[in-house]
Amino acid sequence: MAAAAKCNISFQIYYTSSIPTTGATALLEYRIKNSTDPYIQYNITSVPASGGLISVPNFPASGEYEYKLRLTANGVSANQTGSFVVGECSPPSCETPKIDKVYLGEKDQIIMDYSTDPQNLYAVEYQIATDDKFTNIIHVRVIMGSDYKPTEYIEMNDGTIVNKTTYFIRVRRHCSSSVVSPWSGFVEFQSGEWRNLLESFWLAHGDDLSPDICNGLENYAWKTNVTLSTPEPKSGSLIYLTNGMLATRENIRILGQGVPGRFTDNGIGWIRFSNITPSVVYIVDPKTAQILNVESQLECPTP
Repeated sequence: MAAAAKCNISFQIYYTSSIPTTGATALLEYRIKNSTDPYIQYNITSVPASGGLISVPNFPASGEYEYKLRLTANGVSANQTGSFVVGECSPPSCETPKIDKVYLGEKDQIIMDYSTDPQNLYAVEYQIATDDKFTNIIHVRVIMGSDYKPTEYIEMNDGTIVNKTTYFIRVRRHCSSSVVSPWSGFVEFQSGEWRNLLESFWLAHGDDLSPDICNGLENYAWKTNVTLSTPEPKSGSLIYLTNGMLATRENIRILGQGVPGRFTDNGIGWIRFSNITPSVVYIVDPKTAQILNVESQLECPTP
């Protein structure tokens, strides 16, 4: 259920009686001014003494209203009509997500299990800092609601997270573009050990083999960072994404926005590493993210 703005109004009834009253009740009816909607009724079972404050909780929304008020005491009733304006209501509340645990997975990949209600979720955001006050934030990610999964594989290899170091993580929920929850409590964790990043250029499985992979043209060959299961690329090397997962088609989809559809649909067909073996193009098995062999039909010129 979407969070709704809180409109709680209050008013006073001033009244006098020629005889002592033993108690008074009232019926308030209201609707948007000049509308044809039926009146909304609110029963006041115990009216306070003249001038006492009466609250109407969960009022529908801000705006201009017309009303009818009937006050009854000692079997006698009095009626009044008029209008009133409700100003801007309090912002809606937004549930704070909960971090269940942060741990190291295969090859020391950092993994966060956390939970939030997926209904009407606009986005979730998490921060990683070197201190529990979050004065030195070194990693931020916003995940749109449509991409939310309760397990987040955190990108170690963007150059900010250092091996074997203590960090702190927290998360918050975006219920809309303007309504944000408080931050969750932080969780302290220790990073593991991960290989250095390699700059790479990809062609998708099913693409035409093109010299664009040599020229580094991002309109066709896609540039991204990866790691390998071996110190240098060779037949049998496994290719890993910066979130620590194998670069298979299914895992490439988890990267979310910014990945060309050719790779989420078909996986990697060829790869070149510009900072380690720049002249060599490798053939990749898109199902396993394993380097199969050197591509014999294309060798990139070296500067």
